[in-house]
Amino acid sequence: MRNMDLATSNRYNLYGGDSLQVDVKIKPCVEEVEVLITAEKKTQFVNDLVEVIWDFDKHSVTTLNGYIDNRAYIIKVTDILRIFSLNQKVYIQTANGEFLIKNRLYEIEDVLRKQKFLRISNSEIVNIRKIADIDLSIIGRVCIRLSGDICVYVSRRYIPKIKKSLGI
Repeated sequence: MRNMDLATSNRYNLYGGDSLQVDVKIKPCVEEVEVLITAEKKTQFVNDLVEVIWDFDKHSVTTLNGYIDNRAYIIKVTDILRIFSLNQKVYIQTANGEFLIKNRLYEIEDVLRKQKFLRISNSEIVNIRKIADIDLSIIGRVCIRLSGDICVYVSRRYIPKIKKSLGI
């Protein structure tokens, strides 16, 4: 049987008006995967795309260990609503409760950097996928409502970063 090349092509319309043409060519004679990005000019979107490709093979964390009293629980990262510090301790909040963790907030932020988590203050990180809505009605104050009707407030110095990250 003869080896045949296989090609597919898809166009994606992305949030913010950008579009992305993805072409995949499978060639049996090729030994190493090659990624080619072709663009009119270098933009933030192109830089972000390159970063995603570079980070693609890095191991991503799917669970964290949380504690209540003397019991340890395995918490799925996808179940986390927010991570916050209180009285020099760090907690994970899920729909099932609050769990103490043995890491510093900055350590958790670094581990979850590529997994849709966003720092909203010096003491809090939220899961972007768990945001229900954002209240911008109070001038100089942003309230984020998470799943389960949990309201958290964005620190003023983080407001521009949050707005940019969420496209608002």
